Amino acid sequence: MEEEYEGIMGRKSKFYSTFFFIIGLIGAVGFRIVLIVNKWSTLSASLIWYIAVTSYILFYLYRYYIEQKRRQILVSGRLKYKLDNGIELNEQDRKNIKLIIDSLMVSKQNLNLIILVIVSIVSLIIQIVLDFIIR
Repeated sequence: MEEEYEGIMGRKSKFYSTFFFIIGLIGAVGFRIVLIVNKWSTLSASLIWYIAVTSYILFYLYRYYIEQKRRQILVSGRLKYKLDNGIELNEQDRKNIKLIIDSLMVSKQNLNLIILVIVSIVSLIIQIVLDFIIR
């Protein structure tokens, strides 16, 4: 049975994580193909660039929100201080730690990074072929 995680955004965390992961990928792929598409159509390349920038803005606003919420939980609960000084954790501390762990488990960040590296390598190879081999 798969363990259920509830992240920063509550029960819909998995949905939001997947949604913004896709938004971020649209931006990432867009930036990586804009030069390639520009070889055939500057208008299409411009449209892709606008979509990519807008996608990145939405994606990074979401990431900023999540990171700020994690930081707020850590700071307001003084969790680092308690852990550093061997202070016993209460029930709310445990809930806060679980929330941060769940948030990390729901996150698509690792998958995002791998896909970005792969798409970047493929785009780089295609652009090199177009610029220096096919001309």
